[in-house]
Amino acid sequence: STTDLLSGTNGAFSAGSVVTSPSSITSSLDVDQNFYTELEYAIVSTINASDGYCLRVTNNGTDLDSYATVAEMSLSFDPTISSIILNEGNPITLQPGATTTVYATGTVSDLNGYSDLVLATSTIYRSGAGAACVADTNNCYISNTSAGSCSFTDCAGSTCTIQCQADIYYNADPTDDNIYEGEEWLAYVEVEDAAGGYDFSSAMGVELMTLRYISTNQGIDYGTLEPAQDTGANNASTTIYNLGNDNLDIDIEATDLSNGLSSIIPATEQKFSTSTFTYNSCGDCGTLSSSTIQSVPLDLPKPSTPAPFVNDVLYWGINVPFGTAATSHQGVNTLYAVGE
Repeated sequence: STTDLLSGTNGAFSAGSVVTSPSSITSSLDVDQNFYTELEYAIVSTINASDGYCLRVTNNGTDLDSYATVAEMSLSFDPTISSIILNEGNPITLQPGATTTVYATGTVSDLNGYSDLVLATSTIYRSGAGAACVADTNNCYISNTSAGSCSFTDCAGSTCTIQCQADIYYNADPTDDNIYEGEEWLAYVEVEDAAGGYDFSSAMGVELMTLRYISTNQGIDYGTLEPAQDTGANNASTTIYNLGNDNLDIDIEATDLSNGLSSIIPATEQKFSTSTFTYNSCGDCGTLSSSTIQSVPLDLPKPSTPAPFVNDVLYWGINVPFGTAATSHQGVNTLYAVGE
């Protein structure tokens, strides 16, 4: 029998009937005057059903002439998500010192019509951080429709494309190498409709690639020196910024300095150090070469936040050999980012 679920009614409740048969007709019920009853139906709708089904009451098989209120069935379908894919299934390649926009996309359907879809959220994350992670530029990016970073597009009938975007910072954890090798970046997407029905799905994982990239603030200016003179304790300096997502050292490749004619200052006359020094008494300095790449343990750590940029300073000195022409000389020192 049924229980009293109605509100705002007059009279006494009389237990009704629960209909579980495929037939839409109940057995006969006797309802005394000033009593009311309830009927409960177990109804399973098909994909072809729509709102607007009404339930009629007969008096022992005879249709009633009029109704004060008509019982109408409304349909509520939960949304469904399929085919979620992250970054089109490709590895994520970052931009140095900036963000890279990555999309999680898929198909969402709601048999109540696409206008019933109201909310969407996504989490793009390193697998070790988990889908319930807190937003972090290293490993967890959260998007939603409220912020405009998730949207329903290309909607027709009961189906839309769900698209959520995240701007991944250059310092995001790589999974192709080092401590997170073996993990992947994943996407978790959840949608909700106006009735509170929801569904969720995840994308297959992709790699986030290691980015080794440095930038420098300026050229190396040794100032004005005479032949047979060195820079002494007056060091030129270069600030080196880590704009990638790995711990870095650097390699240096140098050319001889030339005045564009016959005068040459060999690359080996240049010294470098991670601290200030005096040219003729620096026992720990490195010496450049035009034939051999020099490695520098600069120890630039992986950035943990996008700003400020992680940086270190490299100091330079030079000696101008006797007999060098008293004109401007130029050369190129090329710095390469290498993983520790």
